[in-house]
Amino acid sequence: MSFFSKLFGGRPEGRPLEHPMDLHAFADRYAALLREAWPQARLAITHGALVADTRIEWSLPDGFKATNFLGNSYQRYLDAPQRLSEVLSDQLASARAMQRSFASGDNDDADRANAVILPVLKTRGWHEIALQQARSIGAGAQIPFIVEPLAGDLVLTYVEDTPESMSFLSPTEAERRGLGREALHAQALNNLTKFLPELQIQGGEGRYVARLDRNYDASMVLLFDRWRERIDVQGDPVFAIAARDEVMVCGSDDADSVASLKDIAAQIEQSSAYNLSRALYVFREDRLQVLAD
Repeated sequence: MSFFSKLFGGRPEGRPLEHPMDLHAFADRYAALLREAWPQARLAITHGALVADTRIEWSLPDGFKATNFLGNSYQRYLDAPQRLSEVLSDQLASARAMQRSFASGDNDDADRANAVILPVLKTRGWHEIALQQARSIGAGAQIPFIVEPLAGDLVLTYVEDTPESMSFLSPTEAERRGLGREALHAQALNNLTKFLPELQIQGGEGRYVARLDRNYDASMVLLFDRWRERIDVQGDPVFAIAARDEVMVCGSDDADSVASLKDIAAQIEQSSAYNLSRALYVFREDRLQVLAD
């Protein structure tokens, strides 16, 4: 689906399969993949009152334990049932990464030496689920990521990006690198500026979409001062940051565009596999703020 087209009056393309599998069948399918990858694993599927509660708890004889929450993956599948294999492969890849990290003691210093620290936007809801998953594999007080409030329900975290993988930067690793909060933020933004030549601004007449690489598109709002001259809007810039790869901008004095943006942001937040926030944000007083209704 092209949300850029929707912003300018297009309609969603394609349609889902008529009878997608239910959540129980989806969980069973993923559990079968886990058993195939680790025949010695012990698994238990739990279904709660909400889709987000559905999880698979599994363990290996070497002491590894993990809990995989399936809500986000199942929503990705419902959005595009024809991409079932891709969704399940991504989920399994995440499980493999967790198991490898446990087996190696997460001491791959060579990879870390080559890693680039970059800022990533997430939500408070993601933060809560991520904490649950971290505790489920025994993280305890050793929280494996850094989270800072940004605006509204958006939070900021940091990743170590290498050509082979992307992993969250832990407070322990930041301390090992000698990076306090301000130094970490400055380094991450400096690294992000190297993407500016690749940033595409599409649109016109007060309505724009910012495109990057489908990973750090939303992060580019942190550098808005560096590309604001590339757009022409009425009033203060208003953003929809509804997904990590969908960033749209209009002007606060353009009531029709703001109304359209609000509707589209809600649709994207509900349907995207990489959803963030349905709220609109305004860049005012040199910072991102929630746009008041």
